This record gives sequence, C-alpha cells and structure tokens, in this order.
Amino acid sequence: MGLDELRVRYSLVLELNRFTNVHLFEKGFYQVRATVLGPPNAAVICESLQLDEQDCTAQELSPGIQDNTAISSTFKVIMKKAVIKLRNAFIFSVDIPGDVCNFIRSCTVPITIQFQLYHAKLISRPKNPDSLEHCTTLLVNLNYSPVYGLHYCKEDMFEYMYMAQIRYTVHMVMVDIDNPPHTLLSQCWDSNLPVLSVLVDVGIHDYKDMILNVATVLCGTLLSAYDFLKSTFSNLQDTLPSEYRHELKPADAVDALQTILTSLSEIESIDDAQDQLIHDLKSISRSIHILWFEFLECFIHSKHIQQVLLERFRAVQLERQKEACFTQSHPKEKSGDYKSSTLSSSVGNFIRGSRYMTTIPPLPLQADDNDGGATSIPIIIEDLYNWEPYTDNPNISVPKDILDKAMREKKVWDPIMRRPHIVVQLDDNIIKAWRDSQLSEALSDSLEDEIELTRARSAVVMNGDRPTRTSGSGSNSTFYTTTEETHNLLLVDLEPSARNPNLPIQPTITIQPTSSTDRPTRPRPPNFTEVSLIPENHKTINDLARKTIRLLKSEVTHVNFEQARRDLIGSSLMESMYFLTDTEGSRMMATTYSPSPHLVVCAHGLEGASNDLRQVRIFLQAALPKSDLHFLMSDAYMEDTYQDIKEMGRLLADDIVQTIICSPKPYERISFIGHSLGTLVVRAALQDPLLERYTSKFHTFLSLSGPHLGMMYSPSYLVNGGLWLMQRLKAGKSLQQIAMKDSSDIKQTYVYKLSCNDKLHHFTNIVLVSSQQDRYVPFHSARIEICNDAKRDYSYNGHVYREMVHNIVQPMIDNPNCSISRYSIQYALEQGSANSMIGRAAHIACLDSEVFLNKFFSVMGWKFFV
Repeated sequence: MGLDELRVRYSLVLELNRFTNVHLFEKGFYQVRATVLGPPNAAVICESLQLDEQDCTAQELSPGIQDNTAISSTFKVIMKKAVIKLRNAFIFSVDIPGDVCNFIRSCTVPITIQFQLYHAKLISRPKNPDSLEHCTTLLVNLNYSPVYGLHYCKEDMFEYMYMAQIRYTVHMVMVDIDNPPHTLLSQCWDSNLPVLSVLVDVGIHDYKDMILNVATVLCGTLLSAYDFLKSTFSNLQDTLPSEYRHELKPADAVDALQTILTSLSEIESIDDAQDQLIHDLKSISRSIHILWFEFLECFIHSKHIQQVLLERFRAVQLERQKEACFTQSHPKEKSGDYKSSTLSSSVGNFIRGSRYMTTIPPLPLQADDNDGGATSIPIIIEDLYNWEPYTDNPNISVPKDILDKAMREKKVWDPIMRRPHIVVQLDDNIIKAWRDSQLSEALSDSLEDEIELTRARSAVVMNGDRPTRTSGSGSNSTFYTTTEETHNLLLVDLEPSARNPNLPIQPTITIQPTSSTDRPTRPRPPNFTEVSLIPENHKTINDLARKTIRLLKSEVTHVNFEQARRDLIGSSLMESMYFLTDTEGSRMMATTYSPSPHLVVCAHGLEGASNDLRQVRIFLQAALPKSDLHFLMSDAYMEDTYQDIKEMGRLLADDIVQTIICSPKPYERISFIGHSLGTLVVRAALQDPLLERYTSKFHTFLSLSGPHLGMMYSPSYLVNGGLWLMQRLKAGKSLQQIAMKDSSDIKQTYVYKLSCNDKLHHFTNIVLVSSQQDRYVPFHSARIEICNDAKRDYSYNGHVYREMVHNIVQPMIDNPNCSISRYSIQYALEQGSANSMIGRAAHIACLDSEVFLNKFFSVMGWKFFV
C-alpha cells in the first residue's frame, strides 16, 4: 500500500426543495434527477435520506435512487407559475484520495451536481422512471473548502426551452480520513519525503517529527471541520425560536489537537504511534458523524433554514455579479456627445484579456449557464448623466487650473438617496505642494481641525478595490477606503439644498486622512491555493496546535484577485472608470416592496413575437419579487412588422389603453421595454393621442439595442448590404423608415419626424443598452448620441442628423426629473461563429443571455423599476 491510498470522505446532503414552472411549454409529468460527479478516482454512493415521513400529494410519486442517481418525486404540471413543493433529501458519500504531503489541495477536487429534467406527455402517472424522457441538463459546480464545507440554498433556472426553476439546498462536510494501517508513518519515514520538511520550520530528524507533522495536518483538518460544523450549527440555531434549539456541548479544537500531539510525542514505537494516530482520527470522525446527523435532523426540510441559507447565498451571489461592472459619470448637458475613448471596443477587450477577469472568485454553487464562468461573464460599463457638472467649492478660493492639476475626481451615484457624490483623491506629495501654494492655509486648517462634511450623510470612496468600512474621526458619516498607501481623500457632497432642490449644487469639501494600517479586510470565500499548514517558529506543542488551528480556520483572501483588481482600475485606459459599488442599495433589491401596480409594456422587434422578451420579464421579476409588476407582452403588431412604424405604434397604444381599462386596479406607473424595432414602435405609441392622458405615469424607458437614429453612419457594410437586399425582397415600409430611405429629404423621413415631437423626456428614467459587438444597430444610434463621423459631416445630412440628436436629448437635459443612463455591454460570444461575425449574436444576447439578464437586473437594472 502507498500514500495514494489515504482516503478523504465527504458527506454531501442534497435537498430538493421546490420546483417552479416559470414558462414551460409542455404540460404533463416532470421529474428532477441529480447525480454527483467527481474525478475518475473518486467513489460516490447515493442513499435516500428520510428523517421523517415523506409528504407526497396525490399528484406525486415517491422519490428513489437508480444507478447512484437521486430521483425526485414525480409531479404533474398543468398551470403556469405553478409551484410544486418537494421534500426530497439524498445523502451522497464522496470518497477521494488524499496526499498527506499536499493535503488541502488534494482534498479540494472538482465536484459537480448534475440536475436533469425529465418529462412525460401522459394523462396518467408514469409507472416507472423509464416512462419519462430527458429534456435538459443543468450543471452546478461546488467550490468548497475542506474545513468550511458548504451550507447554502440556491435557485437555478433550466435553459430557455424548459424555463423552470429548481430550489435546492446543499450541505457538505468532511467526515472522515481513512489511512491504511501500519504503513503511513513508516513509508513517510522510509522515503524521507522532502515535501514534508517544507511544511515545517525545522527539518524532520526522527520519527517523532514525522508523527507530529502528519498528525497536525490530518487531525488538525478534521478537528477544524468539526469545529466549523459546530459553529455553523450554533449560528443557524440562533435564527430559530428557543424551543427548537439543541444544546451543544462546548469543544475546543486547539485543546483537542494539543492532547493528540502530546500523546503522540510520548510514544516511542513507530507502530504504536501509527495505531494511536489511526485511533485519534477515528475518534474525531465519530464525533463529526454524531454532530452531523444531529445537524441534519435539526435542519433538513426546515423552510426557515432554507430561507436563511438562500439569503446568505444571494448576498454572496450579488457580490460576484457586481464584478466586471464599471461606471463613470458625465455632466448631463454632455449626454449627446460621443465618448470615443470610453466606448471604444479596445476598453472591453482590455478588460476581457486582463488578469482580473481570470481571477474572479467562483460562487460556492456555480451554474455557468446562469452565473457565468471565468470566460463567459459579460462586461458592463455604465455611463451616468444624472447630475450637474462639478463646480468649485465656494468655501475655498482656488483657481480652476490648480484644482484640475491637484485633484483627481470620481463621481459616485447613490441609488437609494438618488443623489451623487464627487470623490477627490490626493496623495501626500500633492498636499505638501498645496501647503506651499495658495491652498496652504485652507488645507492645513482642514488637517488640523479635521473639518467634517457639513451636509454629507455618506460617501463611497473607491480606489480600484472593494470597499471596506471605516469610521471618519469625529463624524457621523461612514467612509470607505481600501488603498494600500497612506493618502488623503477629499469628499465632495453634491446633495442639493434641502430647502430648494432647484438651487445650484454647492459642494462642501472635507479632507479625511486614511491609513492602510488600520484597514479591516472584508471576509471572502476561501480559495484553493495551497498554504503552509504548519506555522513557522513554533516552540511548543501547544503553540503548534494553536497556530495550526488558527491557520486552518482563517479565511484565505484572494490576494491575486484583489491585486489584479487594483491593477486594472489603475491602468491609464481605465482612468475615468471605477468599479460599480451600490452594496446597500442592491441588498434592498429583494426586500423592496411596492404595493402600487406598475404596468411594464414589452415591445418586440422585427419579425419578432410577444414572447421574445419573456426572459427579460422573468429576470426582472426575480430581481423584484415583492414589487407589483404587471407585464403586457404585446402582440398588437406581431402579424406584420414590416408595416408603417406609426401604424404599429397606434396598434400598441390601443393595446396599452385596453389593458389599462380592463385592469381591476389603476396603474400608478407605466414603463416600457423595447428591443430593436420595438423601441421605435414604443416611441411612436407615446406620440399617439390615446396615451396623452397617461404621460404623468411614465416611469422608465428601457431600450435594448434600439435604432433611435436609424442606420446612418453604420460601420457595417455587410449589414447595410443585407438591409438593402431585404428592402428589395420584403418591400417593407418599416425597413425603409429604419434606413431613413423613406424620403429623399432626410428631414421628411419618419425617424427624423419622430424626434421632433419626442416624448422620452416625460420619463423618470431613460436607460439605453447597447453593444459594439452588435452590428445590426449602430452603437451611437442605440445610445442616441452624436458619433465622430456625424461630427465631421458638414453636409446637409450631417446637420440634420445632429438636429435629430438634439431634438431627442435636449428635452431630457432640460427636465431635472429625467435621468439618463447608458450601458455598454461586451458579451462573451462564441468566437468565429457566423452570428458573431455579422453582429446578430450580440443583437439578441440582451434577450436570450441568462448570464447577462441575471447580472444586469440583479445589480443595476432593478432600481429603474422601483
């Protein structure tokens, strides 16, 4: 027997909690099957876990196991949005080989749960599993720690054609370490393995050193797993009423490890030491098993615990979804300008190819189809135009040219307070220079007296890293900083006057010194980088035990990721951007309650159907589960999308009015989501007299790749040629109107006329989503801004084109209650495919990319509908 026969055993409990019919096309009987997949050298055994009597309705068949695959109750789905409760639990034993010389890494192998959806088009219940046919598969990767295991509840969606959601809970813990008797220590000693000596601060001189090191690694890991399981047990019990809590006996992993190491150090025979180590491992394992089954008996099938674990997972999920989201601010009056430096595809390519993207930590339970893997996460760049330009502080007389040189400002939007902040960052050298110049007196007084923000309630400071909380001295405000060097921060609050919100913004400047020495670190999920388990410079067994347990139980931060994050945002190409951070606001997403009915009208594009935007609806509803959103998936113009856009707008307006009239409750707000041609149809409907009475209810206009400025200055010759050919073949008026070829005079084209009486400025939120990978619709057209080609075009057409942009954008700028947001998306598309090359893949990705829609509505899109 060799060292490769050391076995590590995990116990994995999978609960199938709930199945929701989101939008299944087929009625009938369904079944969920789950298989745990490990590496080829892993052994997996599945058993049914029945801690109480199964609660199966008349529609369900009992769960079972077939070929090591867990089979859920078989249930019938006959209604839309039906929710089927499942009380199915299965326990998987996963045995993997361990390597004592590289123990933590060898214990962390890829493990995946494979969910399969089965279906039968039968009137009566199927009699056996073979009566059902496989529909689709969902893979969930487990990213765990040998010490911490996994304790989460998650909801995942099956693919587009079988739109259903499964809620499941995973509990996973290391329960045992088996090693072959009378071989482990002797072979370690005989082979004089050099790797072991790397784990300690002294060389291995005799078998006692070998005993202590092997026992420290193996027993320390098991004891830490036991300790963390008990901690999780206690933590979850604290969320329960007192009558449901179990009394847990106190235990100390450090004391236990000290006892084990002391006992082993007193044994003279290597065989006796081997027997004692095996005995100690089995003793710890028995303790884990006892606690483990108490844990399961207490928490399995508990709805309350499921909800607690679900909320915890959503918090972790939201943190990851905010990665690869960047934001920057602009003066509102500049919202018609084309920002070529920001919007260049080179920015997206630079981010995509950076070390940051490859080091983003995975989720504990990660379905790449829904959450995005390392190579499939979309990049979102947010441009905000919600505030006035920065003005100099009236309290400090500083020439603007000096301020421009001394300050590097960033603007941060608070989605909850609905107001911005400017953050100005200074280093010590600049401050010293200021002290020798005209800023000397003001800044010195500020530093000495610690002048606080007089009207600021909170601010967020980003320096290319995640925020961590620290308190400003003598202030009620909370500041955030994560810089590594000591520097000074100038915080400029842009909150308008409370007495008169129409008054110009008067920022107040404060200097808040910060130091990295007192900076707390935010806990992150453990990574899988091998670390030295045995601490250096231990002088006694007690010291060894204490430091080892502390290392094993400590959260290991993702150092490479955090550094890559700082490097990315600090690059010159990203100078005007910073990471999106609205943690507090995003956490309110799931709890936001809106009792007033809100009508959301969805308009499809060319040759589209009413269901084209169903995933948009699904993920928006998922982001705001407590809001009273009512969706009109309009099919008013579905039969002919080549007809006059104005006529399609009239049909849509009539459909909206009929929906409003037939509603039992009046709608307080009306929002619109349009894709491609649908955005022009919506704008045409807004100008219809039927909707004039509802103008005051207009809330959000969300445009997904809409050709608001037609197809002028399109960079794609292939698309232009295809559009010309379709005009000849289809003879459709809408195609001529989009191409602005419906009149020889550009001022007489429908798209231009649409801009002359545009109603978008009546909305509270204008949200424009576009992608440079989308070659169907010009990037600038989807963003409603003047492109560089139009700026250089001094012809009549160029002049009229700029007029058209002005007609749409200027009323938005003039309306202080109208905010403008643009989102540039870079999707992780399949390279080399025909759809990607012609731009179609990106054009429809905003409708059918689960990863993008989940990310967009969870992180930022939700706030436009509350």
